[in-house]
Amino acid sequence: MRNPLAPWLTRVSTVAVIAALAHPAVAQDGTVSGGAAQAPVPAGEQHQALDSLEEIVVTGTRLSMSGFAAPTPVTVVGEVELQRQGVANVADMLNTLPSFRPQSTPATVGIFSSNAGANLADLRGLGAQRTLVLVNGRRFVASTIAGSGNSPSGSVDLNLIPTVLIERSEVVTGGASAAYGSDAVAGVVNVILNTSLEGVRGSVQYGLSQESDNREIYATLAGGTSFADGRGHIVAGAEYSNNKGVGDCYTRDWCAESYNTISNPTPQTNGLARTILLPNARTATSSFNGLITSGVLRGIEFRPDGSYFNHDYGTYYGTGPTFSNGGLFQSGGSADPVNGFYNNFPLVAPVERFSSMTHVKFQATDSTELFLEASYGRADAETIGASSRNTGNITIQRDNAYLPAALRAQLLAAGQGSFSFGRVSNDIGPPVAEVSRETYRVVSGARGDLGADWQWDAYYQYGRTNYEQETRNTQITDNFARAVDAVDQGLFQNGVANGNIVCRSTLTTPTNPLVAGCKPLNLFGENRFSPEAVAYAYGTAWQKTHLIQQVASANIQGSLAELPAGPLSFATGAEYRVESVAGSADPISSALRFITSSGQSISGPDIKVKEGYAELGVPLLKSVPFAESLSVNGGVRLTDYSTSGSVWSWKAGLSWEPTDFLRLRGTRSRDIRAPNFFELNAPASTSFQLLTDPSNGGSALTSVVLSGNTKLQPETAKTWTAGAVVTPLDNLQFSADYFDINLDGAITTLGGQVIINRCAAGATALCSLITRNPTTGAITSVNNANLNLNTLITRGVDVEARYKIELGEGDVTLRALGTYLFDLITVDATGTSVNRAGMNGSPTSQPSGLPTFTGTLSATYALGDFTGTVQSRYVSRGVYNATLIGPHQSGYDPTLPNSISDNRVSAYWLFNLNAQYDLTMNGTKVQLFGVVNNLFDRDPPNDVPSSYGVTNPVLYDNVGRAFKAGFRFSF
Repeated sequence: MRNPLAPWLTRVSTVAVIAALAHPAVAQDGTVSGGAAQAPVPAGEQHQALDSLEEIVVTGTRLSMSGFAAPTPVTVVGEVELQRQGVANVADMLNTLPSFRPQSTPATVGIFSSNAGANLADLRGLGAQRTLVLVNGRRFVASTIAGSGNSPSGSVDLNLIPTVLIERSEVVTGGASAAYGSDAVAGVVNVILNTSLEGVRGSVQYGLSQESDNREIYATLAGGTSFADGRGHIVAGAEYSNNKGVGDCYTRDWCAESYNTISNPTPQTNGLARTILLPNARTATSSFNGLITSGVLRGIEFRPDGSYFNHDYGTYYGTGPTFSNGGLFQSGGSADPVNGFYNNFPLVAPVERFSSMTHVKFQATDSTELFLEASYGRADAETIGASSRNTGNITIQRDNAYLPAALRAQLLAAGQGSFSFGRVSNDIGPPVAEVSRETYRVVSGARGDLGADWQWDAYYQYGRTNYEQETRNTQITDNFARAVDAVDQGLFQNGVANGNIVCRSTLTTPTNPLVAGCKPLNLFGENRFSPEAVAYAYGTAWQKTHLIQQVASANIQGSLAELPAGPLSFATGAEYRVESVAGSADPISSALRFITSSGQSISGPDIKVKEGYAELGVPLLKSVPFAESLSVNGGVRLTDYSTSGSVWSWKAGLSWEPTDFLRLRGTRSRDIRAPNFFELNAPASTSFQLLTDPSNGGSALTSVVLSGNTKLQPETAKTWTAGAVVTPLDNLQFSADYFDINLDGAITTLGGQVIINRCAAGATALCSLITRNPTTGAITSVNNANLNLNTLITRGVDVEARYKIELGEGDVTLRALGTYLFDLITVDATGTSVNRAGMNGSPTSQPSGLPTFTGTLSATYALGDFTGTVQSRYVSRGVYNATLIGPHQSGYDPTLPNSISDNRVSAYWLFNLNAQYDLTMNGTKVQLFGVVNNLFDRDPPNDVPSSYGVTNPVLYDNVGRAFKAGFRFSF
């Protein structure tokens, strides 16, 4: 492992900056923006405020902005915007932009322990691993591991970047691989920090929901000062946040209605859809105290004391106890009022975090500045999984010593030697996962002025993430099966019962080291077992993983020549990057003996990346009829990976301003993403997914094995953007940009359900990935490895409008943003296409779709020291599941295997309110502020079940009305 403190090399890489905003907002062009309340600032005026070493560029390009307008749309969120919303994390603000899909947040943890609490940036719904995150124009070290489809591995957790020093965040909403390298397929998020802060500032705020949960304390402190007679400057900042999260589904009335999908295997006779959405859903294959799910005893349910009765299947669309082809759920009927499917796991996972950063710069000579930056962040999260769920997958033998004699007699009379059994083990308790991520990062470098308008910069960066995960009370599959298989020792050995109940394995395979310590586990009833039996059948899964990233980079930019229309801008540079991962895990996880949430011990060769790029900006016309300006931009990058060879990326763009109120722009690019360390080298791990077997319509929680693939190749994307910025008045601006991204060879997994469905449809090559019970034919596991499988296609239009008017003594600023999505298409390896544009649900074990239209509208009123904003967020109506068909859709037939009783999701409005008041106290500036989110306490749709519960928290608020209040100060 290399020394994290390499010799000082150089300053920051070409950072992408837009001038500090008095009223930060979103700017949909590549020029400097004065925010929602102002028109774009001319480049020349902006440069007058900066010395020669502060020359800056727009994130969408590496070129100097002087004489050049970037053709790539850039979205900007400024410091004031972050403060108004009272967000404790920049991700919370970015995820309100229509171009983002908040697939991984504390609200989408559910029962998944891997990466719990991570807050990732996912542009265009293409996955967070395809959005490149930069800090001051440089890569930030990744902090997520493999193990959860909601939080892809190798992504940056924005929890670990201190919000207190953020000046603005810039988002390139299109491919940018030629400018910034691999991973920028969907775009770039560039977090710009304030490295010139003078004085001291800080804040304290407190928040909670109307239900008195989701409590959060957030405090910040930052300061900056010059030294060495102004030749040096130091800035340091730190912040602390502690959010207690939200309890389980039953803390909210809308969630407690417990909608879920009920299987209907007989639509031909009852006229109802194959899948029926109903409230009061309860598991039909398990109960708190045990439920027999097969054979002559099917439907026998146990009471806490071990006695039994006939289970009430409620609305189940079967034929009573002889019916065996139903799904996992029934509606009502169960003896358990809440039988364990939605209890325990949180609606919002609690997250505690601390982050800090220090930045020092020193003017060594008139033309050279030295630079050092160091940051540290830590995030700790916890999630409580659902209770041990065995949904009919426990096998009980006829001679089980705990089985009542009368039931054993029925089995004997029927000639049945065993039966399937389901149990939600609340008495044993839920698994509890704790996850921590801490990231260290050091950057050292220099930058300089070469004369004329040429500048250079270079830097070395070392970053490391230490990831730890521990999941207590996790079922050990083989130990559990041995503990459940309990027999009377005397009866087993010589046919005479002696009352000594033991694990069968201690008599049949006593020399097996895994049998040592086995104690019999009685599952018939509640708390009818010993602590020793639980200790043998359950254990703690853990893993420790270290992610290390080292980068050395050098860049140069300037003008090659002065053309009639302006300077011929040029930029070039090279980068060398090494990424490595190493980790350890407990031996039970390594042997895949846990039922789920196992740790991963990962290793593999370092990924070494060498790349070089060049970019050119050519002004063609200026200040002529029909061309106030016209320029073209092109760039090319060659990237060589030690794991997958060399690959080219490139871009070409045009910016044309036919009049002073209209700018047209467009880009065409080829973008790439190489497989990350986890996608290549992740060892096998297990999870459970709700899967349906098309052969009989039955559903069950089934083991799915995930793993890496060292033969993966880079993904390639073809990206188009085309748009216009219209400024008919100084206080009015409108922009619209079309985007079209076509990604080939997407690294992904087919998913357990897709593998099963395609096998049933005739794709025999996929059938080898499915393992079935040789006796019952039930699916027991599915192998779901990473492959270059899919084509991902997304098309749509981003729009923005800004308008400022005077109102009395104050003024009102209106801002509207929206994304209209035409397509979000996945084409898998079998050629099957699914368009998730307009899919508002996130069905279990599937990614969330995106609405056809998502928009935000805000109105800000400013009067003297008071500012108030009303914000509205809108999600258009859509369907729950794009792979299903409901009665409102053309071609619906209840006998279709993909029919559903209701596939509609209504439109959704949400309103937020915030206000600030400024005052001065003894020379200290103080701002008092308050925020009300979900002002009208709007409930989310609760009949769109997902892996997180009954709604889709990717799109909808699951907290309810919530409040924040606090104060900020500076001096």
